Amino acid sequence: MPSVLGLLEAREMKVREEVARLQEEAERVLAALVEAESRLARLADARVTVAEALAEPPSAVAEPVASAVTASAVPRWAGV
Repeated sequence: MPSVLGLLEAREMKVREEVARLQEEAERVLAALVEAESRLARLADARVTVAEALAEPPSAVAEPVASAVTASAVPRWAGV
């Protein structure tokens, strides 16, 4: 018959293994959270930038610059 201390040590070992597994899982989840928060921040910044650009009066928007090379021939893509 196993001793009480032996049973406690066995349970402690199982719980330690569970704690280690959960810590690894928490690290993976935290890394995924950090990445998602970063993507969210970039999207929010992009939305604010676009909203600011759209809020400007049309006269404040720069006119497109004409190309230095006019009527340049670009070979047609063969699509091979």
